[in-house]
Order: sequence, then structure tokens, then C-alpha cells
Amino acid sequence: MSKQIEKNAARIIYLALVLIATAFVVYPFIIPVIFAASIALAMHPLHRFMMKKGLGPRQSAALLTFVFTVLISIPLLFFIIKGVSTITNQLQEVSFSEMNENGVSGIVEGLKDQLIGTVHKVAAKFNAESFFTPTKINQFLKQGSTILLGFFQSFLSSAPLVFLFLLITVACTYSFLKFSSGIRHFFQELFAFDDERMNEFVMTFINDSRQVYISNLVTGGVQALCVATGAAATGTADFFLIFFVTLVLAFIPVVGAAPVAFGVAAVAFLSENTTGAIIMVVVGAFSGVIDNFLRPWLASFGQSRIPPIAAFICVLGGAILLGFPGLFLGLLLGSIAYDTLPFFWEVMGKSRSSHSEKLPLE
Repeated sequence: MSKQIEKNAARIIYLALVLIATAFVVYPFIIPVIFAASIALAMHPLHRFMMKKGLGPRQSAALLTFVFTVLISIPLLFFIIKGVSTITNQLQEVSFSEMNENGVSGIVEGLKDQLIGTVHKVAAKFNAESFFTPTKINQFLKQGSTILLGFFQSFLSSAPLVFLFLLITVACTYSFLKFSSGIRHFFQELFAFDDERMNEFVMTFINDSRQVYISNLVTGGVQALCVATGAAATGTADFFLIFFVTLVLAFIPVVGAAPVAFGVAAVAFLSENTTGAIIMVVVGAFSGVIDNFLRPWLASFGQSRIPPIAAFICVLGGAILLGFPGLFLGLLLGSIAYDTLPFFWEVMGKSRSSHSEKLPLE
């Protein structure tokens, strides 16, 4: 027994050292690797379909990777960079309005003053005007804009690194698709799953990846188009800015896209644009209806069982730790963890029960 323990201990130490060393080397590129793995999983059913039609693993992986890169990845990257740049410019105008006389229009300053006055009046009704003074409210707004500014500036400052990450994502996506059978066999041996259990395990990864890249993206895109069109039609805000903000917030559970429309409605109301405010309230309600109908329909592409509040915490935690990419990776990792851990609990439970049955009775 002691020799067996020594052998197992040596194996565990070896595995731990290898995993730690590998993680240390891969850590700088962990974000594109995770993105590539989830993208490859989302496209894996299509990869299998193309191989059944006669394409080899290399040709199928190359074709899917090329289509993903040219039609989705590169346009989406430039869209994100432009959106982040637009928000950064807007936040800079608000944050540094006192230093730059021409940086902020009188309309923005007027809206800011009206917002401060409105919050102060509401606080007075609850006897909290001593805390929510105009000076403190202005400080809160500046601190919030400064935090958001740093969040988006960090993404823009690493633009060259983002392009490197894109190349790694594309290369890893191709590799994961091409060697999908070998990767599956490796993890099946590692986890000691039978074929049925491994199929369920892989489908959980595929469904969660689909949910992030299909369900959320399509639903958020439709909502963002509605809200941005309403904002542009009423002359309340810039179309592209509202579209980008709404699309990003659509990925955040609990928050969603409707608050953007209601926020634009509040801005229109403070600007004495009553008609625009009413239209945006209707648009906000309609975008909520879209979320309730379109997202469940797209759930057929895969839906995680993670509770909304847990998903919300994962998204915020991912954003804090990883910056802008964490908005997507947080939801993906949280969903995968919540949906796949029960597989191991069930296997370990069966192992314990079978072991106890083999024990001799006293």
C-alpha cells in the first residue's frame, strides 16, 4: 500500500508541476485561447456536418476559420474599437469639462445641471438632501465617468495587443477544430467518462458557447437597433453610440437593454423634448418584450441553467478582472462552471457508492 501511495504522490506532483508550468506560459494569452475554444465549440456541429459531406478535418476547419475571421471576427473587432473610442471621447468631454471650454456643448452641461437638480429634489423628499447635495452628486458623476473612462481607455491603449490576440484566436480556432477528435479523446481519458457522459459534457460546452455568441448577440443586436433608431429619430442621441452601449449592456443579465432607452427618455424629458421622451419609453418597453420573446426562441441553440444573479456577478467580475473582454468571458465561464460541475459530482457519487458496495460487511 505504501508503494502505491508513493507512486500516486509522484504522479500528482508531476501533474501539478506540469500544469503550473503550462499555465504560467499560457497565462498571457489565456483570453484568446478561451475565446478560440468557445468559438470552436460553437462551430463544432457545423464542422461535423461538413466532414459528413466529404470534407476532411483540415479543409473543414480552414473554411470555417476563414469565414469566421473575414465575415465576423475582423468586422466585429473594428466595430468594438470604434464603439469604445466613441464612448471614451464622450467620457473625456464630460470628465474634463472644466478644463476644456470648447470640449462640452452647452446642452450637455445643461443636462448635467438638470440631472443634479432633479436628484437633489428627489432626495429632499426623503430627507436626504444633506447627503445628496449638488456638490456631492457632481463628484459622484465625475468619479463614475473617471472609472468608466479608465475601463475603456485600457482597452484602447492595448489595441496592438488586441490584434495579436486576434491572430492567436484565429490560429487556435483552426487548431481546435482540426484536432477536435483528439482533444475530445484526451479529455475523455482524463475525466474517465464513458461515451454517453462525454457526449453530454461536450454538448453542454457547445450549448453554453452558442448562448453567448448567438442568443445574446442576436437578441442584443435587435434591441440595440430598436433603441438606437428611436434615439436617432427623436434627435436625442447619436445612433452608433446608443447602438454600441445597448449591445454591450444586453450581455449583462438583470440589466439588459431597456435601461438605455429609459435613460435616453430621461435625457429627452430634461431637454423638454416630451414627444421624444414618450417615444423612447415605448421603445424601452418594446425592447423588453423583444427580450422576453426572442431570447427564449433562440434558447433552442443552447441555454445555461445559471441563475440570473449569478450570471450578473460573473459578468461584473469578469469585467473588473479582464477589462472589456471580461464582459463576454465572465458570462461564458460562469455558465460553463455552473453547468459542467454537476457532471463530476455525479461521477464521484457513483464512484463512492460502487466502492462502498465492494467493501466487505463486518
